Amino acid sequence: MTELDIAKYLRQTRDMMHEVSVQWEIPIGPKQILLNDYLNLDVSLSELTFKTQSVLLNVPGKQPQQDEQEVLALYSQAFVQFLTISLRQQWTHLMVMTDEDIAQFGRFPQRHLAHQFMGIKTMLLNSYHQKRQADFSHAWRSFLKLGLVELGISPADLHKAIQNNFNDNYA
Repeated sequence: MTELDIAKYLRQTRDMMHEVSVQWEIPIGPKQILLNDYLNLDVSLSELTFKTQSVLLNVPGKQPQQDEQEVLALYSQAFVQFLTISLRQQWTHLMVMTDEDIAQFGRFPQRHLAHQFMGIKTMLLNSYHQKRQADFSHAWRSFLKLGLVELGISPADLHKAIQNNFNDNYA
């Protein structure tokens, strides 16, 4: 089984951040970059909420069809966006997880994914507006739990998807 190597992913994310920022047509300042990172993560979480059928639409239209590969791709994208924010905020120490930490996630599965998504978003907003590391850490842990427990993504599949994310950005 492939384990998640968060330290490696952080290094890859740092390299990708430099590569991507030089490709922007309109440069933006550091405060706007952080805001942009949080908004990109929020959009990814919203798309993931939709694709996992965690919300019922109250407007006319088709409900999404759940596609495991698309969910995995969206989840891995949001995973890298969490890493990006941790690098910008210099909160990488919050990303470190032991096998025991991850094993604890399965003890309290969440039946209502909409609550979990809303909780993650609330904690992220607090971490942005109030610069609260504890909220970011809790959002990160909830996000990992969401993927590994509630969505049933295996560490091996997540590792491959994360690597695909980096490969796509360098293609």
